[in-house]
Amino acid sequence: MDFNTISSMNSFQTQFNPIKNYNNYLKGNASLQVNNNFQNDFERMLQNSIKAEEEASKRVYNPDTAAGLMNNIERAFSNGLNDVNDKRLELDAMQEAFARGEDVSIHDLMIASEKSMLSMQMAMQIRNKMISAYTDLKNMSI
Repeated sequence: MDFNTISSMNSFQTQFNPIKNYNNYLKGNASLQVNNNFQNDFERMLQNSIKAEEEASKRVYNPDTAAGLMNNIERAFSNGLNDVNDKRLELDAMQEAFARGEDVSIHDLMIASEKSMLSMQMAMQIRNKMISAYTDLKNMSI
């Protein structure tokens, strides 16, 4: 390679720099500009969260509150299990319709399958965490 070839290659690289061209394109794109108030909003939300946590830690144990809490946990867990069951029933109905040759999108069928599988996995993880929490409470010495 002679000097002229190297010189022409360097000028080509400076003219054709896809990364630089793409960065210049992005500079003019308004969708990538971040709102300057975002940091202030984040700080405000963080402070509110800290205050709420401090207030929650100051609360005194009340048996009525504990019973209400257990009732809420029971209701939430029951609703969650009903949701898992509904997703499984929806998937079964879609699979049967697909097997009969009805107009069911394979994409919708796969999405329903993933939703059903993920909701079941989440329910299993919640169950495992609840059993772990119960075991920890049972082993505490009071």
